[in-house]
Amino acid sequence: MSRKRESARRNDPSPDPAAFRQLMEEGCTVLRLHAATRLGMQAYNAFIAEVDLTMPQFATLASLYQEDGLSVTALAQLIGVDSTTLTRNLRLLEKRNLISQGTPADDRRRRVVRLTPEGRRLFARALPLWQKAQAALTKKLGAAQTAALHHQLSQTIEKLRS
Repeated sequence: MSRKRESARRNDPSPDPAAFRQLMEEGCTVLRLHAATRLGMQAYNAFIAEVDLTMPQFATLASLYQEDGLSVTALAQLIGVDSTTLTRNLRLLEKRNLISQGTPADDRRRRVVRLTPEGRRLFARALPLWQKAQAALTKKLGAAQTAALHHQLSQTIEKLRS
């Protein structure tokens, strides 16, 4: 190696790529969470694709099925997504006539989201597919690991929110 290149390398504050890769593989929590989320979404999406939904869209319909007439802000918090992401999904669901959005007479600043009859019917068709996805993932991980994962994720979410 030339002296010039060797000197430049010594003065470079960047970490060694191999050492950095090892550090990321050993300790980057967010990369592990992201990989697990991506793989989990793929598994669930494969099941609910039969009704032309994605997991975020299913989560939106499921949340509205449980509590219809939520504000966009409340719905975003319930699902755990930012308002921008939710707004994009709501547009797609509204285009398919699965949800409707409106402003209540008592508060024109709020937007309220409701399931349409078509949205309720599609949710009813999607629910057994989601249950199959849930069962398949539990079978793959094992019941004990699935329960432990749910517990750990719930604790993690709670701690990160505080």
